[in-house]
Amino acid sequence: MAEKKTVWLVNQYAMPPQYESRLRTIKFAQYLQTKGYEVTIFASSIMHNMDIDLIEGDEPYIECDYDDLHFVHIKAKNYHNNGVNRIISSFQFHWRMVKLAQKFKKPDVIVQTALIPFGNVISRLAKKTRAKYIVEVLDLWPNSLVELGVAKASNPVIKYLYHLEYKQYQHADELVFSQEGGPDYLSDRKWYKEQGGKLNREHVNYINNGVDLHDFDAFKSEHILEDEDLRNDSIKKVIYIGSIRFANNVGSLIDAAKRLENVKILIYGNGDDRPMLEKRCKDEGISNVVFKQNWIDPKYVPYVLSKSYVNVLNYMPGQFGTYGGSQSKMFQYMASGHPICCNLEMMYCPIQKNIIGIAKVFSDADEYAGAIRRLLTMPKDEYEAMCQRARKTAEAFDYQALTNKLVELF
Repeated sequence: MAEKKTVWLVNQYAMPPQYESRLRTIKFAQYLQTKGYEVTIFASSIMHNMDIDLIEGDEPYIECDYDDLHFVHIKAKNYHNNGVNRIISSFQFHWRMVKLAQKFKKPDVIVQTALIPFGNVISRLAKKTRAKYIVEVLDLWPNSLVELGVAKASNPVIKYLYHLEYKQYQHADELVFSQEGGPDYLSDRKWYKEQGGKLNREHVNYINNGVDLHDFDAFKSEHILEDEDLRNDSIKKVIYIGSIRFANNVGSLIDAAKRLENVKILIYGNGDDRPMLEKRCKDEGISNVVFKQNWIDPKYVPYVLSKSYVNVLNYMPGQFGTYGGSQSKMFQYMASGHPICCNLEMMYCPIQKNIIGIAKVFSDADEYAGAIRRLLTMPKDEYEAMCQRARKTAEAFDYQALTNKLVELF
């Protein structure tokens, strides 16, 4: 009997199931194992945005099993927000992993979640172990900084980061983008061989984030969150789940809420902007916006979304989404079978493509409120048809199907 092939999934920010909301890494691990692969997830000991360190002592790493998932948590510096400590933590995780790698069974395949520039050292590990090296790109960084207006493309630091990004891509045997426009991004940067660059277009792939429909449906009925607002079916609910930071622009949703009646906006999440926005709602008497838990256990998300009438994706205006979207919550929204309202017009937009909501840049709060109102007041047959399309769209992004795409690259 042939020995199982060993796969390492390297993602600094991967977390155990009880903490994880970005499901990509752990879902790939679960479904790869059902296909006969031996999988280990290498992740930091620091739980991102949670002020939790799983290693309380001086151990360089710990191994933990969470049901069928095998993790190696590597000790790294704790951090808050995006300061110097976070940069140090990222360097520590990747360099320490390379140093510790010989303690574990040699991999046949390494799938690394790109983290420019900190993760470039993993390519050396792949070369040393002669493993197939797959780099998955979940965030076009540093390009996202440019799109959000945080820095200019002409900035020398940004130029150097682009250089490091390009170098990492060159080392990959296969390059996987979670955004459908990832291959176009490389073309725009003129990094393909036919443009004078060094990347082979045949080894550039697209596998978006997704949702585990089996778990979603099971959790919806098994894990019920007791909450009066969720239980109250007499009023329609608009739900936002996610970070509450500058890039999420949740204040624009509150502006729209002020213009809506007979609806309740429920906001789940945390971030730098939350205290200010909570104070604003109190000071301005905005009673139809309710801030819920700072953090919601992922197992409760399906039930919460089952109680929505419309789900919201919200961002700062600008060029974000130029190459498509890969927001994990978008696929959970789809799985809930309810329409999505997004204040962004992404390229390759699955909301527009599948007619499962409204996605556009709104000129002002009145237009934003009007879009939400249209979804809330659609004729019942049209609304139900849109709900069915949303759920059908989610099937294309089920992690069982996405794992099959990843295995093809092995």
